Order: sequence, then C-alpha cells, then structure tokens
Amino acid sequence: MTLTSNVEVEVYMEDLNVTDDESDGEEYVASTMDKTIWDPFLNDLVQREVEWSGISSDDAEWTFSNEETDKGDNIGQIFGDQYLVHNPRIPWKKMEPHLGEKYESPEQFKLCLTNYAVANGYQLRFTKCDRSRILVRCGKKSDENKFPFRCWASWMGNELTWQVKSLEKKHVCARKYSLGSLITPSWIANHYLNDLIRNPKMKFKEMKADFLQNYSLKLSRGQCERTRALAFTLIDGKLTDHYARIWDYGDEVLRSNPRSTVEIGVDVNPDAKYFKRIYICLKALKEGWLKGCRKVIDLDGCFLKGKVKGELIVAIGRDRNNQIYPIAWAVVNVENKDNWKWLIELLQSDIETVEENGVTLISDQHKGLLEAVKEVMPHAKHRQCARHICANVYKRFSGEIYKTLFWEVAMSTTDQQFKNNMEKMKELNNDAYDDLVKRNPKTWCRAYFATDRACEAVENGVSESFNSAIVGARGKPLITMLEEIRLHVMERFDAMKRSTNSWKTVVAPKILIKMKKWHKNMRNWMVIPSGLYWRLEMVMKDIW
Repeated sequence: MTLTSNVEVEVYMEDLNVTDDESDGEEYVASTMDKTIWDPFLNDLVQREVEWSGISSDDAEWTFSNEETDKGDNIGQIFGDQYLVHNPRIPWKKMEPHLGEKYESPEQFKLCLTNYAVANGYQLRFTKCDRSRILVRCGKKSDENKFPFRCWASWMGNELTWQVKSLEKKHVCARKYSLGSLITPSWIANHYLNDLIRNPKMKFKEMKADFLQNYSLKLSRGQCERTRALAFTLIDGKLTDHYARIWDYGDEVLRSNPRSTVEIGVDVNPDAKYFKRIYICLKALKEGWLKGCRKVIDLDGCFLKGKVKGELIVAIGRDRNNQIYPIAWAVVNVENKDNWKWLIELLQSDIETVEENGVTLISDQHKGLLEAVKEVMPHAKHRQCARHICANVYKRFSGEIYKTLFWEVAMSTTDQQFKNNMEKMKELNNDAYDDLVKRNPKTWCRAYFATDRACEAVENGVSESFNSAIVGARGKPLITMLEEIRLHVMERFDAMKRSTNSWKTVVAPKILIKMKKWHKNMRNWMVIPSGLYWRLEMVMKDIW
C-alpha cells in the first residue's frame, strides 16, 4: 500500500500540547529497552544536532567591561609565521590555550577555555565576547586585577582563522568547585552523554555526586534537570525532526518490509498540513496471524508519556500457545470513534476478514470503539473485557465479595451455571445484579461464547501486557518509539522461534498443561452406551 502524498508539513501534532514546562521538576521516564541508541538508520534519519562547541554566546552570562583594551598583538615577535593549530581530538582535560594558537572559530576557542577551566578549577570569565574579539580573565568581576591570567583572541588579519594574540597563563587563585554560568547544560550533556545512556533513570542526587567525583564540579538541581533534558534531546533528536521525517520513516519501512502497510494521515488547514496519525502492519505479522493464530484480536489503547501527548492503539492477537502476537499498531492524537474506525478498516483490509473466518474482537467499553466495530466489522463477535467491567462495578459496590461473585459469573460455562451465580449476586445486592444485566452478559460470560472461536478468554490481558512491555518506548519521540516497538516485536519473534524449536511435541506447552489438568479427572468418567450414540458421564460418587 502506498503512503499518503509525501509533502512538506508542519511538524507538530495538531491539538497536542507541546511545552517544555511540563517536564520541569519531573523524573524523566526513559525506556528500559533503549535499543535505538546509535542505530545507523535512525541516526541518519534524525540528525543529532550536538553542539560540540559546548557554549554559545546566548548560553553564558557574559560580562562586558568598557575599561578592557586590547594590549596588542605580540605573537609575530615570538613565533613569526609558525603557529600552533588547535587539535579538538585531544582529551578535554589536556586542553589549554597557547600564545599564537589557531582555532577554526570563536566557539571552538571558548570550548577549549571551558575545558581548561573545568580541568584545573579556574573561575574564568569572558570580559569581552563577541564575533570579533574575546578577552578572558580569571576571578570574579569584583576581583579585578587580583589575578594575572589574561587571554586575548581575535580573527587573523590575513585569513579566516581565530587566534590567541596575547596570553598571560600565570594563576594564583585557589581551585573552584562551582564555576557558575561558565558551565552550560550543553557542555555538561556532551560530557555526560554516555553515562546517561547507560543509566537513563539516574536520579539527580546520583548525578550530582558522580559529577563532583569525576569532574570536581558542584551542580545545582536546575543544572541537572536542564542537562538531562538536553542530553535526551541529543540522543533522540528534536521533536520537529521526528514529525518532519515521518514520511521518510514510512518509506524505509516499506522498502525493508515489502507488502507491509504504512498509512499516514494528516489534517489539512489553510496554512499548512499537520501530522494526525500513522498505522503500521508488517507483512510477516499479518501473514503469520492468518496462517497460525487463533482468530481472536484484542484492541486497546494507552497514553504516550513524552512531551507530545497522544495515544498508541494496538491490535494484538493470540498464537496457538495462547500468547501475545502483535498484529498492528497506530499512533493517533486521541482515542475516539474516527481513529478506531480508521484502524479497524485498515486492519480488516490487512487480515482479509470475511464472515466465514469467525473473527472475535475483545476490547474495553470505550463507546467510540464499540460503535466503530459495529460499523466496520458487524459480523465479528465482540467481547467486552471482564476485568474492565469488574473495575467499573467495584467503583459502585465496594467489597471483596462482589469481585468473587463477579468472576464466578464471568467464568460460568453453562447457561444454568450463569443463572445460579447471578441469583447469588441478586441475593447479595439487587442493584449490583441489575447493573450486571445492563452490561450485556453475553459479551463477557463464557457460557455464551461461540464454541468454534477456540478461545475462552474473558479479559483483554494480552493487550495490557504488550502496553506494559513497551512502557519505556512510549516516553520516546515518535520515530524512536516506533523503532523501539518494531525491534521489541522482532526480538520477541526470534525468542519465540528459538523456544518452539525446543518443543518435544506438536502440541503447544500451555495446551499440554491444560490437558494434563483434565487428565487427572479422566478416571472419574465412564462410557455409557445409549443406542446409536455414546456419551460420557462423570461418576459423581467421588465428587459429592
């Protein structure tokens, strides 16, 4: 299936709140998988805008003094035309300015001075700082002329190169452990990036203690918060990059997985087009479901945990071992009838459902979802999740006895057993009985499930388990999240394939466990002839 027209669009999701203030003071919930870090394709798709200069003139609080003057360019008298060229690849702790040293830009020079200050504990300040000149002194402004260190740099007159023109390197100050605005979040993030990758859930106290030990610097909580936010931006890329390049991601999925389905939707406004939703169903997943899975699909949605709020809605199947089998997933701005109808229509097209297939859908009681199923797949048997119904009933009727009786009702296997359990509920509380009757028991009680559906599930547990497994990815930006989900599914399929190779029978292990459980009661059954037919009846003497 082809993508929606590949056009330039505004990159933020419409009607979604994207603010930097939302994350202030909150712990960052990072993915426990983090499989996309340094991924070649993702890195090529979302360029890392790492400011290796570490400091820009906007980041630091530069102080200007009208009394400072250029004391002259005396390097020609010392070096002639042989100048040292700065090597940015040397270890940052060994960086220091040299008289006559040449730099590519003022930013590279400022980074060298910052590294030099941190490594030695010098409290440097940029007295003059603009695009044509930089004057650096040691100590606070109130300590004027107390410390001899002074460094003057500007552009060379005969080439586009930044150069140290005069330098007094002598220091008489004590080591400082707090360098203030000289140390920006970008500098800290660039130096601490690998540590945050290895431990994305690091607490602020741990970060402050680790930085004091390794860098001899004291950081404030605010510096730690801004640094970690910036570090994860460097890792995952900017949010704008993800939404602007979502069509490139869709093309790459189709290129690497031919005959898959990737559908991208946009909202068209007079001024621009806004990303609205994306649906992904890989070819291997839909073919595997058609060939070897139960004809049961669980539908569910969960909230995204990143700065951009939205929802992830998924369609999860059950394999022959009654385990999780992801089929398709979609990112939408809100869980409503329109988005559910859109997903179910695409899902129906992918799995080629017809009335004879006997498809069963399991979901919660979301009104938009219930209406969408009736319109798109009216032939499908639609079950409601008993766990959600139990939670709603418990809100009105508190007490463990209600939970116990409800599950006895839901797990009833015959019509008479269902009626007997409902009578118990009626005797306990008539209002609770009426509430359950209104919730259409035929959609959540086993007694009314069709016997040809090959699934006795009364709850939507596989979807909840899948949402829990990808909880870390749900806090990532769009493309990173989609890649985390794809890699999680791929690794799961590989693990399941290796697991099936160890099976000693053609019957799945969980089914064998059920058969063994039934086998224990087989000795209580006997065959009784009844004319043309044979029937099994249980010997009741051992039970009553």
